[in-house]
Amino acid sequence: MIRTNKLHSNNINGEMEKSMSMNMNASKRGEHENRTSRFIELDIIRGCAIVSMIFLHFLWDIDYFGLVTLDENIYQFNKMISTVFFLMVGICLAITINKRQISSKQTAARHLLFRGLWIFGIGMIITVITLIFMPDRPILFGVLHCIGFSIILSVPFLKFKSYNIVFAAVIILAGFIVGLYPVENPTIIHLAIGFHQSDISRYTIDYFPLLPWFGISLLGVALGNWLYKDGKRQFLIPDIFEYKPVSIVSWLGKHSLLIYLLHQPVIAGVLGLFVIL
Repeated sequence: MIRTNKLHSNNINGEMEKSMSMNMNASKRGEHENRTSRFIELDIIRGCAIVSMIFLHFLWDIDYFGLVTLDENIYQFNKMISTVFFLMVGICLAITINKRQISSKQTAARHLLFRGLWIFGIGMIITVITLIFMPDRPILFGVLHCIGFSIILSVPFLKFKSYNIVFAAVIILAGFIVGLYPVENPTIIHLAIGFHQSDISRYTIDYFPLLPWFGISLLGVALGNWLYKDGKRQFLIPDIFEYKPVSIVSWLGKHSLLIYLLHQPVIAGVLGLFVIL
């Protein structure tokens, strides 16, 4: 009887310690998120996407420099990776606006407008650089142009929250329809909307029109309002925050824009030197 009571007591103590440990981890995670205003799982997803993108761009570079000839179908994965980034844009827009108080939503909108202009401006710098170094296939409306413009255009849509799935479906469908009708001499406005030549990859190395990609961002806005209602996570995730690989991947995701800007000049520069030497 004494032994049974002792075992029972040990089990209770073990459960209490386990519960306390879980509560401490949850508290630590909550404090971390409150302090950084970030959800680490989004950084992890972005980190995985940026690593995949770097690998794909490396393959494109070794093909471009004539080191290895690759099947062009492999670059279809770029659409999958880009879809992740555009969804993340929309999800983060929803989180940003939901975490603001009603009185500060105008401030939030102004912040998003400036951020969109800033990213679009970086895209324009890349346009100038590619016009100088790759005049036969410059980036006229690439991923950064589209993300920047999508952030700006999304501001009036954010109030519709989850109902943005309707607008997203219409815009994505419009993108597929527009793609069926090529324009052989498009202006920059045509390109921005989605009207382009039948084989656009011959004219630019990076092309992301608003139709359908703005729709992907709005789909992300709808997902953000479902998954992070009122700026709070609506689901449970495993306690993986202390693992080193997770920290590395989340760090990459947190700095994905800087990595995007730097990785291609580094890869191209190293491969260019290799070819010359």
